Amino acid sequence: MAIFGASASQAQDVRRGASPRDLPRLGYERRPIRLGPTNVRIDLDLSALYDTNVYATLRNRTDDIVVYAQPKVQIDWQGANAQIHGEVYAQTRRFVDLTRENATSFGAATSTRLALSRAHNLSTELRYDRTIESRGDPEARASALQRPRKIDVLAGELNYGLRGSRIGLDLTGGVQKSNYLDPNEKDRDFAMFRGSARTIWRPAAPLALFVEAYVNRRNFRTAVDISGINRDATTYGLLAGVSREVTGRLTGRIGAGAFRFDPDDSQLDRYSGLAFSGDITWTPRPRTMMTAQFFRGDVATARIGATGRTDTRIAWTLQQEVRHNLLLIGRAGWTRTQYRGIGADRLSTASAGVEVEYLVNRRFSLFTGVDYGRRTSNDPFEEFSRARLQVGVRAGF
Repeated sequence: MAIFGASASQAQDVRRGASPRDLPRLGYERRPIRLGPTNVRIDLDLSALYDTNVYATLRNRTDDIVVYAQPKVQIDWQGANAQIHGEVYAQTRRFVDLTRENATSFGAATSTRLALSRAHNLSTELRYDRTIESRGDPEARASALQRPRKIDVLAGELNYGLRGSRIGLDLTGGVQKSNYLDPNEKDRDFAMFRGSARTIWRPAAPLALFVEAYVNRRNFRTAVDISGINRDATTYGLLAGVSREVTGRLTGRIGAGAFRFDPDDSQLDRYSGLAFSGDITWTPRPRTMMTAQFFRGDVATARIGATGRTDTRIAWTLQQEVRHNLLLIGRAGWTRTQYRGIGADRLSTASAGVEVEYLVNRRFSLFTGVDYGRRTSNDPFEEFSRARLQVGVRAGF
């Protein structure tokens, strides 16, 4: 759980557009470990969470208390023309009664940004994550009598950017490999290759217009899945939109267009649909930040009977400093998942939550949070609701 905020006592030093947590807060400033040009930050969260519906079911709900331990180490190095970031993390959860749900996730990531010249830059990212499949995932197959699925995800990305006075260009290529460790789920393993090209035109600062073309290719590990379908497919898309690229009260970008789903299997129909993507950040005051994120597009699926899947996601987040040592984050979201094919299930999930963090000093804080989610569907067996309450302590060095 992350809480964001900053101090009102140092308003003369604030930078509008920065996250409230990153702004000055007299007596509570984070002091990373400095090793020359390298900063090291070490975080540890210890918390207890009460979950009203662990298995995300409509009936016969099972509740439990979960204890979490989440360590994280971040390393940042900055030179004259380059920046490097690295991090490693882990999350261990232990249930009081439902010990079958005990699990540990972990991962590591590194990213680099290199300024080749004033107009040209290059960035890379490489990450590995061991994730645990959510019981509320509409693609999940594991029953309550089985352990939740473990997934290894390896991803890499390379980006080149050109920034001229009026014209800009972004070229991005990436690959992601997902591997389910349970052999019964091997038909869900896939590799995805993606590429995009975005052209940017700035008719008048700070606004810019852009056109982006992209392509995603998914190759699944097995020739066919458990329902006898070849899930390999290519998705093409085109977006056009507007962005505001300078720091200020309103920043971000939003684009809309269309995508085309082109499967390899002749049993599956080609499909075209509306696509949009974007994120907008509004900072009405230096200590207040609101962020909205939007997405609609084709999503990978291996669900039995489904020939395709389209997701629409909208999320809103509020970051606020209530007092110089009292921080708050509020969030709300809505996701609609539309399957095509047999049954053509439609699932809508709404969620809302709030967290509060009290800063004891620059090293320690106490936090608590509550969230509620509800999923509705044309299939009653896909519906559920759950509430979760969490309290914990956070240490940062």
